Amino acid sequence: MRCLVGGVTATELRTARVSDAAFDSLVDGLSDPNPRVRWWCLQLLDHVPDHRAIGPIATMLDDPVPRVRRNAAHALGCAGCKPLWSGELPAEALAKLAAVASADPNPKVRAEASLALARRRNA
Repeated sequence: MRCLVGGVTATELRTARVSDAAFDSLVDGLSDPNPRVRWWCLQLLDHVPDHRAIGPIATMLDDPVPRVRRNAAHALGCAGCKPLWSGELPAEALAKLAAVASADPNPKVRAEASLALARRRNA
């Protein structure tokens, strides 16, 4: 992880910078058949303050695995993980996050999406 994004700890990851090749690899990993790979790619993209990550992260709100959806919701609302991020989300991502907050079958995913929306309202 340190070689890929520049850190391992939460503190180090908050200053993560990735090359275009590493970024593309993380985005590609979001479609991996293994949910652990998808989760970890989201975990790392959550710490990358690159607006290009928002669309791919938002698509993961439809993942079949609740843990992956929950991590995607977190990544869309947590400016603490990426202090250099403006916090802006496109309308489609906000709408999808709102839909997950109200209708996801998993209560932990709904809660995380609701928290992400609340953080945005308080920003």
